[in-house]
Amino acid sequence: MLERIRNHRHLLLLAAMLFALVTQPLVARDSEAARIAYDLLIAGVCAAIILVTFDERWERRLALLLLLPAIVMMVALYVVSPALARPAVVAYHLFLVLFIGFAVGVIVRDIFRRRAISFDEVVGAFCGYLMLGLVWGNLYVLVESLAPGSFAVAPEIRWQLDDPHLRRALFNYLSFANMASLGYGDITAVAPLSNTLTWIEVMSAQFYLAVVIAQIVGMKLAQVVLPGGPERR
Repeated sequence: MLERIRNHRHLLLLAAMLFALVTQPLVARDSEAARIAYDLLIAGVCAAIILVTFDERWERRLALLLLLPAIVMMVALYVVSPALARPAVVAYHLFLVLFIGFAVGVIVRDIFRRRAISFDEVVGAFCGYLMLGLVWGNLYVLVESLAPGSFAVAPEIRWQLDDPHLRRALFNYLSFANMASLGYGDITAVAPLSNTLTWIEVMSAQFYLAVVIAQIVGMKLAQVVLPGGPERR
C-alpha cells in the first residue's frame, strides 16, 4: 500500500491541489468554521508539497522555514486588529510566494537531472505548472495589497476583492488566464509593477511549456527508442 502511494505521490498531490483550488471560492461566504477548515486544508497541501517535492534534508528544512511564517500569518489574520491585517496579508503572501517558488525550482531541476521519466513524474511536472500559476496569483494579491488599484476589475466581479478567500481565487484566476494568454478583460493590470509582473508570468509560462515539457517529451521518446530504455537517474 505504501509503495503504491509513493509511486502515485504526484497524482495525489495534484488531486489535493485541484480540490483546494476548486473549493476556495465556495467557502468564502460560508461560516467561520468552514474558512478555518479550508485554511487547514491549505496548510495540509503545503505539507504534502514538502513531502512529495523535496527529497534532500536541507531542502525540506529550507521549505519549512519558508512555510512556517506563512502559516503563522494565516493564523494571525483571524486574531489581529484590522489595522494589522494588511501587514499580515503582505507577509503571508510573500512567504507563500517564496515557498511555492522554491518548490517549482526544485521540480524543474529534478526534471532536467533525470534521464528517464515515469507517468507520475509527468504529473509532477504538471503540478509544477500549477504551482507556477499560484506563485503569480499570490504575487498579484501582494501587489494589490501594497498598492490598491494596481488592477482594473470589472464592476460585476469587483465585490470579490472584499473577501480574502475570494480575492485569492480571483487573482489565481487572473494568473492562469495570463498563463494561457486568454485575456478576458474582466481584470487587467493597470499599474507599472502589475504590468511588468503580467508579462514576466506569460514569458515564464511559455518557457515552462517550451523547455520543461519539451524535456519530458524528449525523455519519453528516448525511453521508447533506446533499447531497454535509460536508467531513471
